[in-house]
Amino acid sequence: MSRCGPAPLQHGVDHTKGIPKDILTNAPENAPAGAPSDTPAGTPTGLPPTGRAGRRWGRFWLLMAPAAASVAALTAAVAQGAVAASVAASGESFKVSGDRLAGSGFTAVPGVNSEPGGGRHPVVRVTAREAELENLCVSVLVPTPVGEMTVRVRAGTTQPVRATGLSVDADHVRGSVNFTDVTAQALGRPSAGQGPGGFLARTARVVVREPKFTGWRGTAGSFELRDLSLRLVPGAAECF
Repeated sequence: MSRCGPAPLQHGVDHTKGIPKDILTNAPENAPAGAPSDTPAGTPTGLPPTGRAGRRWGRFWLLMAPAAASVAALTAAVAQGAVAASVAASGESFKVSGDRLAGSGFTAVPGVNSEPGGGRHPVVRVTAREAELENLCVSVLVPTPVGEMTVRVRAGTTQPVRATGLSVDADHVRGSVNFTDVTAQALGRPSAGQGPGGFLARTARVVVREPKFTGWRGTAGSFELRDLSLRLVPGAAECF
């Protein structure tokens, strides 16, 4: 007696033989042995397992959170266009360099930079009514659980960076300086808690070639940047 219904499949026989190649089948190429016949065609292969390797990558990105937070804070500080800006790295100094700094209404007076955590650093507080800096570089070296990382910002390669109401607490400044209409005076001994005192210097205009300084805090009433770029670089890759 003959049976009704389709004939049983024979093992070891290519049942897709004779089917045109442009017709999709449920048998994906390079399918692992024993895969079910309803596995969607083109299913990605070679994905990493979600065991120890996945946990290791999860811990890595978790440890990178402090560096990512520093990048976000620095980006928000300097990439504002023409609005108020502030740059400060808690517990860490930052470095600034450029090709040429020019500005008006400069003053310099000794002071003390105080951090929220209680740290205090003697600094020279430099202020300017207006300033322009060509080829600006700002860098912060950030310690992280996976090693040191450098947050580095560059701007002003085609047009100078412009700032108004600039104030920088610096403990190291160098460059070739040209002053105009300089006034300097001694301040004498300061009152308790008012900083180191010492001197006050004013100049109507100043031009500094190849300026380099290390600062603990910087603020500006407005900060306008062109050609801004920000990078997170492993290791020490500061501006100087």
